[in-house]
Amino acid sequence: MSTPASNRPRKRHWLFDMIPLGLCFALLFGVSFLPPDNARYEVDRLGRLSVCMPSLYPPLVTGNSETPGFEVELMQEVTERLGWRLNIVSNASMGRDFNPRNWRINRAQCQMLAGGIAINSTTSSFLDTTAPHLLTGWALIAPPGATIDTIDSPVGFMAGLTGLDRIGLGQFLRQQDITATIVNDASTLRSRMEAGDYDAAITEALLASTTFSDADVQITVLGAPLERIPLGMGFWKGDLTLKRAVETTLAEIRADGTLAAIAERYDLDVDILCPSGAGIC
Repeated sequence: MSTPASNRPRKRHWLFDMIPLGLCFALLFGVSFLPPDNARYEVDRLGRLSVCMPSLYPPLVTGNSETPGFEVELMQEVTERLGWRLNIVSNASMGRDFNPRNWRINRAQCQMLAGGIAINSTTSSFLDTTAPHLLTGWALIAPPGATIDTIDSPVGFMAGLTGLDRIGLGQFLRQQDITATIVNDASTLRSRMEAGDYDAAITEALLASTTFSDADVQITVLGAPLERIPLGMGFWKGDLTLKRAVETTLAEIRADGTLAAIAERYDLDVDILCPSGAGIC
């Protein structure tokens, strides 16, 4: 007895099998019309790498010709090894706002960004970044032996530029029944603490380590629930050839001990600022 024609399995036409292959071919063909990534080629051609950095953010950027800053020296080492000249483009907005979209920087100004580039979701939506070489967070500056539980309000507060979670810090301080007074620069923060206006202060950890390096205070990076933020270098999206060249060189600088030597010149306390396994630690 024969099977009714309506119940017979239909043979798949070979054209249906060709559709996915055709779509893949069309996609590859379209990609071939995209502009090539010539970021590394352009730097090689000019012999110069332009890097946007904040005008001043010690210890990363100091403005001192003899000790220009940790990340300035790091970029000097990178460009020297790659045979390029380093052109630093100072940008004051990087020191006033932690959101890179507000820095008003474009490709015509610089091929890279450095000097406190936070690796977080905001930055990653705007830039490609290297692996972190430093880790920072909110730091408490207080008399020796004092803790966040024993200090008195108000405390001085300076935000810094690295994209730390200010909202989370505010919630944390309210839970601790601590009020904070905003201070606009590091020197004022220190002078007001020395004058007795504040029992303690809170700011970004790298900035704290430089501002209070010779003061009789204790610097403690605040832990959970506050997050630590890794710092790296920023590149424009799609500039992979340049990013790979710099990342490879940074890995060599880390491996041969040069990175740790530069950090030591700036008294970066890696035991406080970097947990084991992160960057120079």
